[in-house]
Amino acid sequence: MLTQSRTLKTALIMGVALFIGGCETTREISYDAWQAKQAESQDTVPYTTDKMVKINLNWSRIGPFSRYDTKLRANAFGGMIDVYGAQTCLGKFVRDDRLAPAHGWWELICPDDSYAAGNFRLTEQGTMQGAGTAVNGEKVTFDLPIRD
Repeated sequence: MLTQSRTLKTALIMGVALFIGGCETTREISYDAWQAKQAESQDTVPYTTDKMVKINLNWSRIGPFSRYDTKLRANAFGGMIDVYGAQTCLGKFVRDDRLAPAHGWWELICPDDSYAAGNFRLTEQGTMQGAGTAVNGEKVTFDLPIRD
């Protein structure tokens, strides 16, 4: 009985230690770190599209309007965007597949470190329609023309 108790106690302690050791703190997302990664990718990732477009974006962190100038850099796999509103917010999107109409996920971060993420689908008309949520729970939607 004493051996069973000791074995159970040892197993319990090891289980708790493994659980605590396995827990990771969520990595903070920062605008500055994102900006550095985005600048680095411009030199290493071959983008087939590099142009200015107008995004229809509904997110209060960008500003009071819904249509903003946006720098778009993209290829068949995804891309980067810079949205110029009340603050310049940086984003990226990644396609999950190469079929038409395709879909994938997106993220946006602003200098005040507000952040939003969600999913998108590419329409046959050449726009990306996205929907997601900001960290404060606000719904975020956009329509981004990506086809030439």
